[in-house]
Amino acid sequence: MALKHSELRQAVIDGANLLIRTGAISMSHHGNFSVRVPGTDTILLTATSSFDNLQPENLALLDLDGKLIEGEINPTNAEIVHMHAIVYKQLPETGAVVHTHSTYATSFALASRALGCSYEALVRNDMSAGVPLAKYGPRGSAESVSNIADALSATKNTKAVLLENHGVLAFGANPAAAARANLIVEEAAQIAIFAEVLGGAKNIPPELLQASVGRRDEFARAGTQRA
Repeated sequence: MALKHSELRQAVIDGANLLIRTGAISMSHHGNFSVRVPGTDTILLTATSSFDNLQPENLALLDLDGKLIEGEINPTNAEIVHMHAIVYKQLPETGAVVHTHSTYATSFALASRALGCSYEALVRNDMSAGVPLAKYGPRGSAESVSNIADALSATKNTKAVLLENHGVLAFGANPAAAARANLIVEEAAQIAIFAEVLGGAKNIPPELLQASVGRRDEFARAGTQRA
């Protein structure tokens, strides 16, 4: 059964609130969040540039070409519509996209460094390829969107892209999954930065990545154990 727009709007608000609650966002709480309306090429996108006090009416309805269908959107967020749309176009299974300037992940972006898969939580959240870096282009420009597309095309098994000199773009099957991807990337970046003082984080050996995924899936299939 398709979700109603009201349920989708609330799911986005819940995802944004999770990022604020966990601190996986910059001090300004700047960000934007979108969700695909199931079965369509339209998205609901936060129309304001802060996650503070988001209300259901703060989401606008647009198509993937950036045409505004319903509601209103401020200039700051109108700039980034295509940054979200390219993820839905490149990865049709995507149900939601979130962009933040979360501190530790953005530190990697400012250093022009991709985030390697040194943290097991990345593997278990379908990011065994780590998080690639999309080269810089002015915010929301055709160049920046093309660079995001290139990073997505070149990297399988990821749920996020670092935007050089800008921030992080994360995605998932629904708003909760997209928010969790942003959170896991921020957590992995924080731990990797701390590991620098000990000689640097070491990526998980490729031959063990599939073993980690297999173990996760084996226990998931068995389901909850009860005595």
